[in-house]
Amino acid sequence: MVTGLLIFLVATPFNLTQYNRNAAGFQARVNRGKSLTFKEKCGIYGNVLMIIVLDYIPLREASIMNFYMLFPKENKTRVFYSNAYLQARDIKPLLNQKGKNAVAWNKWNERLNGNFRFAAAFDPCTIEITDEGTYKKAVLITPFTYRKNYTTINAAHAMHGLFEFHINEGLFWYLQHIGWLHPYTAVWIAKFDK
Repeated sequence: MVTGLLIFLVATPFNLTQYNRNAAGFQARVNRGKSLTFKEKCGIYGNVLMIIVLDYIPLREASIMNFYMLFPKENKTRVFYSNAYLQARDIKPLLNQKGKNAVAWNKWNERLNGNFRFAAAFDPCTIEITDEGTYKKAVLITPFTYRKNYTTINAAHAMHGLFEFHINEGLFWYLQHIGWLHPYTAVWIAKFDK
């Protein structure tokens, strides 16, 4: 087991470099209007499945919303119920403001201030607070879709980029474009005491 862990640690930078290189090549082909092969599409789809599984503990809301992208829905709206997002630092100040407001996520420090879990799922979003008599209701609305030709770079700071991992949203956008993934509007409803 220890030997396997050591091999994994030694091979990870190489594997991530290979993945990043292949993903960039796929993205360049998509940007030129070229199609990917069935095998390449399946590889990208497999990455979506991996994200769903690996994100479930640290980024539960993003994992759940990615899971539902696997299934088409006619009205393109999905409703979820959870009070967890009310704990996000950038949402807390809005809980005492009635009406609809855009959430201004702190982009510079979200990994350290408790926003990262929620910003990963809900950026961009609006939140509407209403008084429901004995309690308040928060309705968070976010378009859940991948962006064309957009790359998120993760772990660039860890060991000088040794474990840098790119998420090529443009490739997931391509799967949306060909009907393998199904974007929608996510509505998250929470109730809380006044």
